[in-house]
Amino acid sequence: MSRPALRRLAALLVGVVLATAEMSGTVGAAPPAAPAPGSTAADKPVDYVVAVDQSGSLREGEIDREREAVNAIAMGEPSNDSTMEVLGFASAEKVGQTAVDKVCPTRPLDTVGREKIAECAARLRQREETEGAGTDFIEVVRQAVADLGARPAGTPRVLFLLTDGILDVDDSLKYKDLDPKSAEEAAQADLDDVLAAAADAQVQIWPLGFGDASEGALRRMAAAGYQAGCTSIPGARPQARVVQGDNLDAELQSTFATARCLYHEEGDEGRPPGDLTVRISPLATEGTIVVSKGDPAVTASYYTPDGREIKPADSDEDSTYTFSGQGRATESLRITRPLAGRWTVKLDAPEDHREHSASISVLWHGSVRSTISLSAYSPAPGSEVDVYVPILTRQETRLDKRDLKGIKVSGSLTGQGIAQPVPIGLTDDGRGADETAGDGRFSGTVSVPDGATGALTFKSRVSAVGLEPDLRSQPAAVSTPNQRLEAVLALGGARLHPGDTHEARLTVDNRDSRAHTVSLAFADTKGAGLRLTPQRVTVPAGTAGHRVTVRLSVGEAGQLSFPVTDEGSALGGKILVTDEKGTVLDGRLLDTVTVRSEPDALDRWGRLGALVLALLALVGVVLAFLWLRRRAARRPRGTLVLEDAWGRELARHRVTAGREGWYRFDIVDTESDSPRIQRSDVGAWGMRRNPDGGADLRMPDGNVEKNLAPGQGLRIEDDLVLKAVDEDDTVPSDPEALWSPYAAEAQHPEL
Repeated sequence: MSRPALRRLAALLVGVVLATAEMSGTVGAAPPAAPAPGSTAADKPVDYVVAVDQSGSLREGEIDREREAVNAIAMGEPSNDSTMEVLGFASAEKVGQTAVDKVCPTRPLDTVGREKIAECAARLRQREETEGAGTDFIEVVRQAVADLGARPAGTPRVLFLLTDGILDVDDSLKYKDLDPKSAEEAAQADLDDVLAAAADAQVQIWPLGFGDASEGALRRMAAAGYQAGCTSIPGARPQARVVQGDNLDAELQSTFATARCLYHEEGDEGRPPGDLTVRISPLATEGTIVVSKGDPAVTASYYTPDGREIKPADSDEDSTYTFSGQGRATESLRITRPLAGRWTVKLDAPEDHREHSASISVLWHGSVRSTISLSAYSPAPGSEVDVYVPILTRQETRLDKRDLKGIKVSGSLTGQGIAQPVPIGLTDDGRGADETAGDGRFSGTVSVPDGATGALTFKSRVSAVGLEPDLRSQPAAVSTPNQRLEAVLALGGARLHPGDTHEARLTVDNRDSRAHTVSLAFADTKGAGLRLTPQRVTVPAGTAGHRVTVRLSVGEAGQLSFPVTDEGSALGGKILVTDEKGTVLDGRLLDTVTVRSEPDALDRWGRLGALVLALLALVGVVLAFLWLRRRAARRPRGTLVLEDAWGRELARHRVTAGREGWYRFDIVDTESDSPRIQRSDVGAWGMRRNPDGGADLRMPDGNVEKNLAPGQGLRIEDDLVLKAVDEDDTVPSDPEALWSPYAAEAQHPEL
């Protein structure tokens, strides 16, 4: 079996350890109270025996991985009151040999005990052929049942059996006088007896095989032991797994999903130095990060999702941290009430200790919370009421869709005049309540029975595999004719920063002959750091449409009961408006209000810098536009016209784009009666336009006549004039009509 595969096997064992810690608890019918610091449901102790195969069939390196598995169990167990014993087993084939070695005697898994287990597990060794190298499950199960049976009643008893093979007692001393068939039958009968004894002693058997182990045989062993395990997963029973390298992850996930009351999430793998990350769900109330390093020389540093390093002496107001196994090949960090998000473990190692791959995983136990809100708190018989049940977390925030898988939400309506509870179908975004869906806000509609006459109760139940269910109820009452006191709270939506205030509007109708006082309060939320002003409003008698501005103030980040992030957190819970008797007049969910972290100075300077850059970019665009416009204005265009001294047109030539902004040309046949303008890339003459709309003409001697107005002539010889005109000015004139001694004196120089 590969090193990574066995390392994952060690992680699997940790998971089952943590799961069995849950088995002594029951699922409550009401939302759980907040656990005391350092104490969770997973703290309840468990008594363990780990039986480790030492037979001669082990491959090279597998005994080392088995030692790592033992260490992983010791480091990952959450309760200091749990106990653990380690047995090595092979077979007894000669007088004086024993099939079972008591490698580590039973001891509590407190801080000292964990280290001592790791030390004595180092004595596990593969047996030589001369020492009894078979595989005798019978004797190790018998010994484990005897030792666990001696422990106090009422504590779960768990046997982990690690093996690479099948029952092999062919050379066993106790069967040596029997023929092969009789020996096989006797061995099977003995195995059946010890498995029955395990069931009677309430010992669960969790066989974990690798290599050539027979999955069928191991499954029969698991099924024969004690079966009443985890109570919060219906039908969950101890199971056997044969772990194969290529299919390891799928096998482990299947085991975790069916056999335990804990969730397991695999993280990254990689060689040191480097960072490994693993995500902890916001549903988690307790989690253990297990790091399988493969080498004791590798060191690990732990960082919270917000980048804070956790050290052994650290604690804070909301969480506690317990380190185990530092300096070992496998270590762990146990966290009560962990901060949700992606945790990072930074690995480092000396250069000659970086060849082993490391992995990280987390095992966690949690609970789910919710609230319930109605569209009408005084509905009329026969009317419909919309029911909203948003899923919350311990940190008062809403879940994302990764955490909603497997959550089921149901509801019911009871009350006076209602013979049977009316079921309420609650779904998330129109999908089934047991599917992963959009935003965790489950909703449904229920019709109030026509016979309803008085008090009503709307109930919801939120549950998920492995999590304690959450039950909520919301009282209401059937509306009465001419109801005298009514209220509506318009909360609206807002995106706030710590220290901000959001204004809502409360409208109250009081048709009674006396004044009434209504109260506003938070419900289904701690509301730490949140404040409503005013909290009580007195409405005079006979008042309709009495309006009051209600201010929802958000405290500073350190005062809030939920994390404040750059992305923002939607508030959990709701605001209820009640009368003097506590009757609910109206209510609004708080999830329309989001609080995000205030930009710090660096962020504000960054935004200012971005604004400056944006302005500079805009200036650059304008300047580039003007430059391009000026450049375009200088491009040659229009028509060149040759005229004689009397203004008669002799030749015309349309201008096209030229090199370097100049249109190059020659004037030829000037001695004839038909002079012409001829384009030439090396022409002696040049023409370009200027931004003012005129033209620059470059003459053969290099001089430039600048900014000639359109149609303005330039005398180039005694009887020739050159003009640059726009397209609209190039309609040929009638030479006969233009000929006159005075025809062009306004346009021709020297005339």
